[in-house]
Amino acid sequence: MKNKIVVKDNALIDASFNLTLVEQRLMLLTIVEAREKRGLSPSTPIEITALSYSKQFKVDESTAYRNIASASKTLKRREFSYFDRYKDQDAITVAGWVNKVTYVKSTGLVALYLSEEVISMIKCLDEHFTQYYLDNVSEFDSKYSLRVYELVSKWRKVGHTEKYAYEDLRAKLGVELKEYKTMSLFKANVLDKAILELNEKSDLKIKYEQFRTGRSISHFSFVIKEKRVVKTIEAPVELTFKLTARQIELFASKLSRDHLFGSIYGQVGELQPDFENRLLGELANRSICQKYADHLIRLGYGESKRKAKAA
Repeated sequence: MKNKIVVKDNALIDASFNLTLVEQRLMLLTIVEAREKRGLSPSTPIEITALSYSKQFKVDESTAYRNIASASKTLKRREFSYFDRYKDQDAITVAGWVNKVTYVKSTGLVALYLSEEVISMIKCLDEHFTQYYLDNVSEFDSKYSLRVYELVSKWRKVGHTEKYAYEDLRAKLGVELKEYKTMSLFKANVLDKAILELNEKSDLKIKYEQFRTGRSISHFSFVIKEKRVVKTIEAPVELTFKLTARQIELFASKLSRDHLFGSIYGQVGELQPDFENRLLGELANRSICQKYADHLIRLGYGESKRKAKAA
């Protein structure tokens, strides 16, 4: 099964909102599907089925039906807030996730119509965006784990996040004012549990650091490490990774234009043509091809061999 990629503008990654785990999952599936649509607009229906939800998040279909039905009733009134600019001044904008939600009970299908703000934050992003594999968050049981993962993913290449003020971090994670009011409760029920689950079930290992103003904890940051063993995109196949001259040209072009690959291997300030030229040289090296194996497979290398083996 193709490993789906979630792509969000960093303004949306850093936004403050409170969605349930089911609502977040439904939005992630919607974002993945929406990015494949041409001419995406607020009037474009994005259809998510109970079956697709069930397969992605490994729940039985009856649970998926209930989850989709529940989320379809609440998503319309959910909002998020993000830092913005208005007339050259710093501002905070509040927006909705969807304009309309239609649920078809008989088939367990929901059609979501994304808001203009969300569309602008998931399509045609040239810079300042974050992306990750949906599979890396699909096993989370906590909404806080998912949000912590998104926040740290923005900084994964740096290895540590910025400092988050305590109240700001609560808002980004969707912790209500009445929830976990004391620092000890917040750490025990939100941060500690989220980090434990994230370290167990995702491709990252993280820990948090805390900072004091006077005697009180006022800020947090996260230290990030990628696990040595990561989930591959497809089952491994016997490939030599000796590319022909034609394949080198093809995959240098594909890789240099791929957002996920570029976010990992692109150099700061490197333009796409320069990136492609660098790859033309690198892909002649078998060891480097092996390093890029998952991405080459994802973009089509060895597909004919896999089909022949399956037959």
